Amino acid sequence: MQIPVPDTEESMIECRKFCGLCPSFKPNALNEFEPHALFCSRGQTTKHKGEVENKGCRCFGCVLFSKHKLENGFFCMPWEQK
Repeated sequence: MQIPVPDTEESMIECRKFCGLCPSFKPNALNEFEPHALFCSRGQTTKHKGEVENKGCRCFGCVLFSKHKLENGFFCMPWEQK
């Protein structure tokens, strides 16, 4: 069962270790759109899904992923946007 990831500076420090190296983060300039990072806690990017290209995910290796028993990854991707 997934455990909510707290939106804290401690979580952001762990996130920065992976988001900065993520193959989808930089090419899509996700840092320029809310929530900027820590997508597993804050939710997906507000950038329109037609402007986001999936180039892979590094969330699976993040300490937060295992610590909070997260599933699926790709937390930044706007799959549900209309």
